[in-house]
Amino acid sequence: MAKAQSAQNDWQVGLDQLRVALPACRIEMRSADYTSAPQSGGGRQRRAAQHDAGRLAAAAAGKGLTGLPCFAGRGPDGAPDWPKGLRGSISHCADRSVAMVGDAANWCGLGVDIEQHLTTQIAQEIAPVALTQRERVTFGADPLWVALIFSAKESLFKALSPLINRRFDFDAAELCADPKGAPHLRLTCDLAPDWPAGRMIKPLLIPCRAGVLTAVALPA
Repeated sequence: MAKAQSAQNDWQVGLDQLRVALPACRIEMRSADYTSAPQSGGGRQRRAAQHDAGRLAAAAAGKGLTGLPCFAGRGPDGAPDWPKGLRGSISHCADRSVAMVGDAANWCGLGVDIEQHLTTQIAQEIAPVALTQRERVTFGADPLWVALIFSAKESLFKALSPLINRRFDFDAAELCADPKGAPHLRLTCDLAPDWPAGRMIKPLLIPCRAGVLTAVALPA
């Protein structure tokens, strides 16, 4: 119990920052129960535990928003299928699952993602896949920035892909600064008529003690 509480605290400051930034949304985190998943050969059970924790977090977030539990279904592609009138997103990281839920009247898409801190070696392996050439020139393979960029693009995919009914890769957007110096994701290609190359989308980038937390909220 103490270990689980400590892990929750490692994310708490970031969760609080996200709640302040998006007061119209509800964000909840739950821990996955791995007690029934063996250490070896238990990958399926561990993924099931993460899935269950994510759905519990979504139910709690939905209840906080509407007063009623929100049980997200599962679409054909495995992504959450949200009840009518709601938008949301779920992410898993180690034994933590986080969910963000908002009213469809306010948001056309929501994405949230959590990632553990990267080692230098893992960051060097991920950078050529997740970062564009321009991003690699700017950020190199710095573990924190690679984690933040990777996570922000995951959040963007979760928010935007269901809206345009299209999948896209990491190179469809790159992190840059707007004229005021604020970080934005800039689309590098035309994804849909309303989402052309050059469109800027503001992500929330939050380093935490346990890893990184990012979100993308697309207003309705």
